[in-house]
Amino acid sequence: MKIKILVFIAFLLLSLALSPSSAFIVDNMSIIVWKDNSITVKEVIYPEDYDIYITVETLGEAMDIIATSSNGTPLNYEIRGKFLSIEALGSKRVILVYTVRNYTKREGAIWELKLNVTQSPVKIIFPKDAIVIHVSDIPIEYSNNTIVVGPGDITIYYTFESILPRRRHNYFLIFALVGIAGIGVIGGYIMLKNKRKVEKKYSEDKLRRLAREYNLNDDELNAIIYLIQSGGRCRQAELRKALNLPKTTVWRMIRRLEQMGLVKLYKVGRENWIELTIDMQKYT
Repeated sequence: MKIKILVFIAFLLLSLALSPSSAFIVDNMSIIVWKDNSITVKEVIYPEDYDIYITVETLGEAMDIIATSSNGTPLNYEIRGKFLSIEALGSKRVILVYTVRNYTKREGAIWELKLNVTQSPVKIIFPKDAIVIHVSDIPIEYSNNTIVVGPGDITIYYTFESILPRRRHNYFLIFALVGIAGIGVIGGYIMLKNKRKVEKKYSEDKLRRLAREYNLNDDELNAIIYLIQSGGRCRQAELRKALNLPKTTVWRMIRRLEQMGLVKLYKVGRENWIELTIDMQKYT
């Protein structure tokens, strides 16, 4: 009986020692959207502690997979449904590229792209003749045919100039689509332009009421104001630079605000982000 127990323990320890690890950080992610409803994804991954194996969840059934180390050496991988088990070989950095077919959905002249961004901000590159009609959340960046979005559930609607009908009696449809696109672009531009003017909605006396209610000091109140001006979230490094405070002081302040339920702290890639969690509407 004792021999059986010892054999079982030895087998269990061996299994744990040989089991693949999946601890890693996605530092950079980009998605190229194609007209045939497929997407090509590129991820720059930093395994933790030089792990031998990492397991990466893909956005769908991955095809045309390329996994390389930082020096360009091809890495072996194994497909397990929506997961890729990559033999990282102790690499400091792993570059993964793959394609998912039939990812976007089309209804008439409108395409829909849905993403659940869990780690680093994602750069989405559309074809040159694409017209973005609507983005469900304010993007971090928006220029030409490229949009950068932060963590969360993102939905983007878009169309193409090349598929719009050109017959005279369909001019109304063309003008309608272009008008919708124009409204979306202008609305997005206005939101981006005005996100640093939000402070006009918050009068000084009501901010003082917030400070009294939570017993905030000047630095903590200034941090809340900066988050409001930044659209509700920002990088920890940006906040520290804006407040001109030591790194340790900002860290303790954020932890205190988090304990009071005013903000939440999370990691995007290798950076810390802070986001307001309190409903500021009652202070407007």
